[in-house]
Amino acid sequence: MGYVVLHLQKAKGNDAPMSAHIERTIDPHNVDKNRTHLNKELIYFPEGVNSRTEAIQHRIENADIKRKISKDQVHAIRIMLSGTHEDMKDIEESGNLDNWCTDNIDWLKQTYGEKNLVSAVLHMDEKTPHIHATVVPIVTGERRKVKDSKKQEANKKAYKKKSKDTSRLCADDVMARNKLKEYQNSYAEWMKPYGLERGVDGSKAKHTETYEYYRNIFLQTETIKEEIGSLQQEKEQEQQAVKLLQQKEAQEQLRLSALQEQADKKQSELKENQKLVQEAKTEVKMLGVEKSLKKTAKNISDGIGSLMGNPKAKRLEAQNDELRREIEALQEEKEAVNKQAKKDIAEKDRSILEKDSTINILKGKLDKLFDCIPALKEYDFILRLCETIKLPYHIAKQAFSGKDAFYTGKLFSPEHSQHFEADNAKITIDKNSKDNTPFLAIEGKEYSGWFREQKQKFFEYLGIKVNQPKNQQGQRR
Repeated sequence: MGYVVLHLQKAKGNDAPMSAHIERTIDPHNVDKNRTHLNKELIYFPEGVNSRTEAIQHRIENADIKRKISKDQVHAIRIMLSGTHEDMKDIEESGNLDNWCTDNIDWLKQTYGEKNLVSAVLHMDEKTPHIHATVVPIVTGERRKVKDSKKQEANKKAYKKKSKDTSRLCADDVMARNKLKEYQNSYAEWMKPYGLERGVDGSKAKHTETYEYYRNIFLQTETIKEEIGSLQQEKEQEQQAVKLLQQKEAQEQLRLSALQEQADKKQSELKENQKLVQEAKTEVKMLGVEKSLKKTAKNISDGIGSLMGNPKAKRLEAQNDELRREIEALQEEKEAVNKQAKKDIAEKDRSILEKDSTINILKGKLDKLFDCIPALKEYDFILRLCETIKLPYHIAKQAFSGKDAFYTGKLFSPEHSQHFEADNAKITIDKNSKDNTPFLAIEGKEYSGWFREQKQKFFEYLGIKVNQPKNQQGQRR
């Protein structure tokens, strides 16, 4: 016996990108277009509703929900139902696929409610037949996280009564851990007649659509590239900061040299002053002795006191003290500047080394991704091409997502080295019919062909006839 495949995933907002994939308004690269006509809508939309996205909104608007619903809230649950590839092909070849679909729809209605099941589509154009079902998680009854504090206990019964029939949009209730196990067990029981059984309980295996896998890998690649770009920018800023610090250090060295020269000059002045002070003191002593021989004791005392208070000696002593203080301050400032400059440069060098290491790791991841998934190189080239022709990133991103992207403005042609006006031009990522490689298309044409067409129109406007070369290829790597 094979295994059932039951995969549930929350979807926020109107989930329009997934609707485009399910309804094939875009062409995923992993589908067989020759089998797309075998796909089936298994649920009829209400009157006036024309798509899965509208059906989700219609259910929410008609569910009598009292609480306001935010845009970021989970509006729907995607459910993918299938089985092991070989068993699903056996079901198809034995003519049991319609019965299998009917039982799947019955199980969905019984499990999630008929009104909540707003869409179900059978896909036959991918490797394994499977159903994409959409359930809007409308529930009634008491909320799971009601607090049991003493203060609220008195109002709990009243709350239960009030909330018993109240409709709520709550994906957490529908996808509670215990319920997810119940879904797997119940679904496996319904699928037993088709030779399918439940997988190993607690298995970590997860299903991922091929298109989702490549899209996620591509987005991961772009995220890594953005991180590298950001780190490169930060690294350049750090290097610029180091240059400024080095310039500042050079300026400080010049200032320190001037300070040292000034300190040396002050030191010389200090020695000269000390010499003068000593000479002044000697002079005072000599004068004191001479006058003591000529004057009375009183005059001798007054004379010596006057001489010992000689203004010249005092002034020189004061200058000496001030010079010592200036020299000490200059030396301290010099040491502080040197210490801070070394600390700043060491910190910047460490930061740059860390960023270099991180950049090398991220580049290694990119190299592995490109090596494992060659198609990413083509998409990476297209993204860089969009930058070259000056196509805004948000337009390119929309085209990569498979949505219709339109652009009005100037586009640059590398081939002609000039700009051309685009008037609401449709931008898409198409694939070459020969080798299935992706390319950038403008108005359904390979981008270089569109540019040549614009050039031709320009010449025709000027009245100049130019023969276009045949089968020219666009810019390649």
